[in-house]
Amino acid sequence: MGRRHVRRAIAVMLLASAAVVAPQGLTAADGHGVGQGSRVLPPSATPYGYSRADMTGLLALFTTSGNNPAYLPETPFRILHTDPTMGVTQGTFVTGGGEPCEPPRVGCGLFFTQTGTFANRFEVSADETFFVPVDNADDSPDVVGTFPTRPAAAKRYVFDRRVLGGEDFAITIDSRRTALGPAYVAGPVETEPLLDGGGTHMITIGAFLSPMSPGTHTVRITGGYFGDGIWTTYKLSFIRLDFTYEVVVTGS
Repeated sequence: MGRRHVRRAIAVMLLASAAVVAPQGLTAADGHGVGQGSRVLPPSATPYGYSRADMTGLLALFTTSGNNPAYLPETPFRILHTDPTMGVTQGTFVTGGGEPCEPPRVGCGLFFTQTGTFANRFEVSADETFFVPVDNADDSPDVVGTFPTRPAAAKRYVFDRRVLGGEDFAITIDSRRTALGPAYVAGPVETEPLLDGGGTHMITIGAFLSPMSPGTHTVRITGGYFGDGIWTTYKLSFIRLDFTYEVVVTGS
């Protein structure tokens, strides 16, 4: 597999490690999971007047820089993300059963996770809201298929098996899981030239979370792409992720 294709495959998912937050038939969220006082807000939620599309644009350079803190925007809520200085992100080529493999080979994919217990640790107050950019795709080369130009097309692009084939994207707060379906896709949003190849449009699977109660919580994101476009573009059968974050909430 070419090095350039590996870089773009990683860029597609980075992206997953870009933030906090899973494979078989997605529908819209299967309930608003509540984990110790926190819940995944509906797709229409606009905390402090910010939409998920607004956040896609604000985070575009941060995401495509590999989470360089110089590009992290100031917002009235906390953005959960992997800290690149921790050096915990790991990508490995494995089969669906987890056995090591070498692409190109049918059944061999790219799996991203953290090498330690957590991908990042956050200390927050009890009144803080969160934004979770679960994963992104943009129009920097190499683009999978035809990049969408309208919101309805973006939803199909992410979940259609003929293109990205997104499956099981979810946020699990402590033990409560909420699936994220097409309704949680935002964009395409026009951006400044992106730092992963110069594209100017981005789409995001993301959600806002309500504040968490005092204590220590885990937030897990899982999911991936299993579509025909992943094989055509990257010669991978899938790209999937599984990251867990620790959130320590203080105050009352």
